[in-house]
Amino acid sequence: MNILKIMVFIATILLILPLFEAATLKGTIYDSNLELENNVFVQINSTPAQQYLAKEGTYLFELLPGTYLLTANTQTTRIREIIEIKEEGSFIYDLFMLPSLEEEEQLWQDTQENPLASLEETDYGIWPYLVAGIFFAIALIRIIYYRRKYGSVSFFRKKIKAESAKSLDEVKAELAQEPAYFDQALDIIHKHEGRMTQKELRREMNFLSEAKVSLIVAELEHRGKIEKIKKGRGNLIFIRNNEIKTESK
Repeated sequence: MNILKIMVFIATILLILPLFEAATLKGTIYDSNLELENNVFVQINSTPAQQYLAKEGTYLFELLPGTYLLTANTQTTRIREIIEIKEEGSFIYDLFMLPSLEEEEQLWQDTQENPLASLEETDYGIWPYLVAGIFFAIALIRIIYYRRKYGSVSFFRKKIKAESAKSLDEVKAELAQEPAYFDQALDIIHKHEGRMTQKELRREMNFLSEAKVSLIVAELEHRGKIEKIKKGRGNLIFIRNNEIKTESK
């Protein structure tokens, strides 16, 4: 009888022991306007699998240390996140129900493809060679002209190198002299319904360098005008809610 009690006691200890090593994973779920997203179906591939309907925009799971796939679904959006639990404790991991940037990345890559790729598959006879020869002749004439005028093309090489070697402080100083760039960036984001990717903004402001656009975004975020969220391999930019309300009055 005593042996039976000991075995039951040991079995009970073995069953409840993992509970002392468990971690609590919880967080808040936001929509694209950074407001609470209600009625989100959240799943995680623990053993056994757990699922939770976040009616009020929050979720909570009890997990053992390990790596998990966390999935959240609404009627229009689905996100998947890899979660790694290394130790016991309470961890907060907020979810942002934002569309995936993979399609936008693909569109951006498509725009970088050679626009003449489809033309290369068509036989145009001797015309491409004639056009190429004309451009080459024009370029050669310009080189000869500038060599005679300046002595060599090293002048232009030095100028281009000096433009590309500008320091971060020099770029900041140039932006400080052009405050209209910040207002222009805000106007562009507003035209996209207050939400766009940083790559889209860079395409819209293609008259500026990538460094200047990045500094404009960082400064607007510092001023509290926008919110920048890392998503995938890019950044999503939002107009802050208080900025939208102020301008709508």
